[in-house]
Amino acid sequence: MDDLKYQVDLLTALNEKLMKSEHVFRQIAESSGNVYLFYDYSDSRMLVDFIGPWDELVGEKISTNPYDESYMMNLLLDEDQDTFREKILSMEREGRTEETIEVHSKTRKYSFRVTANAKYSSDGVIIEKLVTFENITKIKAKNDELTYLAYYDTLTGLYNRNKFVAILRDMCEMAESEKVCVEVLFIDIDDFKKINDTVGLLFGDELVQELAVYLKTFEAEDVKVGRFGSDLFVLAIYNPCGQKTADNIYRRIRERLRSAFVLSNKQSITMTVSAGVAEYPDAGRSAVEVIKNSEIVLYRAKEKGKNSIEFFEPEILTRFIKDVSIEKQLKAAIDNNDFTLFFQPQFSSDNGKLRGAEALIRWPDNNGGFIINPSEFIPIAEKNGAIIPIGEWVLKESMRIYSELRSKYHYPMTLSVNISAVQLRRENFVELVQNLLMIYELNPSSFEIEITETVFIEDFDDVIAKINILRKMGVKVALDDFGTGYSSLSYLKKLPIDTLKIDKSFVDTMTTDEAGGIITDSVISLAKKMGFTTVAEGVESKDQLLYLQKAGCDLIQGFLLGKPMNRHDFEKLIIRQLPS
Repeated sequence: MDDLKYQVDLLTALNEKLMKSEHVFRQIAESSGNVYLFYDYSDSRMLVDFIGPWDELVGEKISTNPYDESYMMNLLLDEDQDTFREKILSMEREGRTEETIEVHSKTRKYSFRVTANAKYSSDGVIIEKLVTFENITKIKAKNDELTYLAYYDTLTGLYNRNKFVAILRDMCEMAESEKVCVEVLFIDIDDFKKINDTVGLLFGDELVQELAVYLKTFEAEDVKVGRFGSDLFVLAIYNPCGQKTADNIYRRIRERLRSAFVLSNKQSITMTVSAGVAEYPDAGRSAVEVIKNSEIVLYRAKEKGKNSIEFFEPEILTRFIKDVSIEKQLKAAIDNNDFTLFFQPQFSSDNGKLRGAEALIRWPDNNGGFIINPSEFIPIAEKNGAIIPIGEWVLKESMRIYSELRSKYHYPMTLSVNISAVQLRRENFVELVQNLLMIYELNPSSFEIEITETVFIEDFDDVIAKINILRKMGVKVALDDFGTGYSSLSYLKKLPIDTLKIDKSFVDTMTTDEAGGIITDSVISLAKKMGFTTVAEGVESKDQLLYLQKAGCDLIQGFLLGKPMNRHDFEKLIIRQLPS
């Protein structure tokens, strides 16, 4: 009797222990967020136990209901059901002990990593199987977010630089094997900074998004669209033909841009874009090289007036490489103070008296020549900002030399110095000129700045205000290269200038072409009526000199009377002008 009681107590204790262990296991399962199916094959009937928060997961009470395989299958996405049935539910047919797959809930609300572990008897009969549904929804969402950030531009949803390059690389490899080409089309909004300044950064971003939405309409299996930053977009076109060519796509973009984009603040914005096109394999043997070359020709389109498309040619790359080389040399030349000044004299047309000189920068080599012509390195300096230190050096050095020559010979002259639009837009430009005039004790009326019409293209009112301040100080202002830019005779009355310099292109033709002569006569006549002093540039023959004297031009500048010369030769010229 005691022995029976002992056995009963032992079984009761073991049962309580098992129940406690099961409770602990279920608590762990509940808190893990995972759900489990436990299949018990030891009984003649297969028993299935639901473990974990199934009710919470499916939104109804199923954990106490009999197992229903069709119901379970219906919880899964249709395309995952066959995989689940084959890999998990039927794994014992092939005697597999472990299997892992990924499935999704019917509504795609949840993602699961499903792992099944099976246990077999010694004769290969399955005994039990535990199927674990690990909830990886948050992990998947995080991975999807990281993937999106890695591949897509967050502002527009287009491919970012890294992903686009990878796609283009694949396109180029395929094009190589299929013997076709790939076009790369770079697109950039013209004057986007002005647009941002007008509407603000927030609405500037909205404009970029609107353009991105339109560009995405071109996307197809053989056309991919990306954003490389700010307002810079790029398209890759595989085996371009028909409507799917860079040229045709650009034409359609321009057609769309004739209509304004209406922003969320109801403001209508019209804009233009410039484009550059390079083609694999002609413009480069790699994706990166083609991208580089298409970007180069894009900025060439910008330089040529914007709202246009440029196509890559080998000569453009040669020019670009040369410009990069000049840019590097420029930096060293500025650091080493390698420049020098030459002076081209200006003479009165009626009595031949020296009026003064235009200071001209030169970049000498060690053999008595010049490394690079100013017409080549000045535009590069204007683009990269090097014109600021170069221009300041020219101002200081020319005033220093002029001050020394004036103190030495007391000859009344006017010093003319070319001023870039980049310099004139600097806030401290007027202050800089004023300080230098004081340092070198120069009368402002003996100093003249030469500007071209391009200085008025941007910030017209600001430029006019600065010029007016300088003129009130006594500084003269000359409009250089008149007739080569945007000006017209009627335009002159708006400009606060003292001197009009007639461009060499008019001087070259005025004695040989009737129309050229009429234009030159008209410019001189109108300029005199408006009170401007006239200077003819590039006078190289006696016939030209006589024509200009007859037309009433005030001053002559050119090789006929004086080439650009170094300080030593210019000093000798001054000495010859002194009364004997």
